[in-house]
Amino acid sequence: MTIRAITDEAPAGVATLAQLTPTQVKVLRGVRSGRLNKEIAFDLGIAEATVKAHMTALMRKLNVRNRTQVAVAAEALVAHAG
Repeated sequence: MTIRAITDEAPAGVATLAQLTPTQVKVLRGVRSGRLNKEIAFDLGIAEATVKAHMTALMRKLNVRNRTQVAVAAEALVAHAG
């Protein structure tokens, strides 16, 4: 599945996929798949603390407050990326 950036359809103040780093997109995919931080870290070959740092950045960029909202936002981004 190819994920393309959305443009006109993103709400103001919310990042598009193009505005995320490649690692943030990978973490976003992991969250969207329901994986734990520990599992995402193992899959990406990075520390769990690094995944947590990426999650914090994702929450800020997506203008959400928790992991569930990150997963919902990921679904919306992928749906709009088409």
